[in-house]
Amino acid sequence: MFFFLATPEYDNIQSNITKVRVHLNTGIAEIFDQHQDLMGRVENDIVEVEALNENRLEKFTFVLQDGIFVVSTKGLDPKDSRGTGVYIYARQAKVLNSDFSLEEITKKYEQKSAELEIQNQKYNEAGATSVLGKSIAPKVLLLESEVKYFERVISIAKSLKTKA
Repeated sequence: MFFFLATPEYDNIQSNITKVRVHLNTGIAEIFDQHQDLMGRVENDIVEVEALNENRLEKFTFVLQDGIFVVSTKGLDPKDSRGTGVYIYARQAKVLNSDFSLEEITKKYEQKSAELEIQNQKYNEAGATSVLGKSIAPKVLLLESEVKYFERVISIAKSLKTKA
């Protein structure tokens, strides 16, 4: 099975995948080789990938922001003969592995939270109906989304750390 994860800043391509678990708001989808074609939405949630490398099972956990996934038994390219493919596109993705730094994510979270507070203050001072307020509103929404995403990454990383 083939796995492809893409964001504007990051991509991850893996083959020899044995299973992909996508945690959705409505439940968990487990994808194996020859799975039926499927599409779904992942909202700030988890994707777990199991791969077979050198007769060793490796597990990868990704936390996504606003992701969609497509499962295709034919692949997106008809000339590609890798079999079942799982394609995921997200706004952001963090892989929770040995290189993951909780301190770095916490620092980004604090920066985005401070920036959100400043933009909220500007928005409240300008007023929702003013031209300035209307230009600040999209920034506030984007920052709120990023802050929630970093909160989710920190929460999942801490819960996985306590299980280990």
